[in-house]
Amino acid sequence: MRPSIRVATLIACALLTAGLTTSCSSSGDDSKAPAASGKSPEAPSGDIAEQPAGKSGKTPVTIGDRGTYQAVDSASGTRTQMSVTFKDVRAVQASEIKATKPPQHQYLVLTFTVKNTGDKDGAFHPQRLKWTDGQSPERNITTTEKSGSGQNLDATFHPGQSVTGDVVLDIPGAGGILRYYDGSGPVSLSFEVPAD
Repeated sequence: MRPSIRVATLIACALLTAGLTTSCSSSGDDSKAPAASGKSPEAPSGDIAEQPAGKSGKTPVTIGDRGTYQAVDSASGTRTQMSVTFKDVRAVQASEIKATKPPQHQYLVLTFTVKNTGDKDGAFHPQRLKWTDGQSPERNITTTEKSGSGQNLDATFHPGQSVTGDVVLDIPGAGGILRYYDGSGPVSLSFEVPAD
């Protein structure tokens, strides 16, 4: 009798262990498992939840696309996630934007929506944009000219804050790539400027 009780107990324990392992396993239906990032598997509400993650670094953002970068506070080293949506680009005459001086080349007005999608303050500084046509060295092309519409983008944004505004550039050629450097490190974001 004792060996049969021992076998029955071992079989019952094995079945119980198998049942518990199956219900706790990471294989199968992952819809109830928490996301790997430690966040809730449910997407947050709002427009960011409906958009893809966004491009970053050297992959150029085109008109209508959104890119992301890590904003780093140079004093504290604090990092936060920022997103920039490339809304529009248009060539303008100096008189159209009431520019204080004529351009050296061609004025372009770029419209961006900048949003702090992180949990700490983060900045965007358009004067850190550099232009290249892919053959010549990068050059500074930002101006202090204003388009007369939108809000100031050269600012620090609080978590969740979003602002749409314009940047006036003096571009030496048609098309090209704009590269944004958040600090002294590598390219944070790239934007493709259409040739026409």
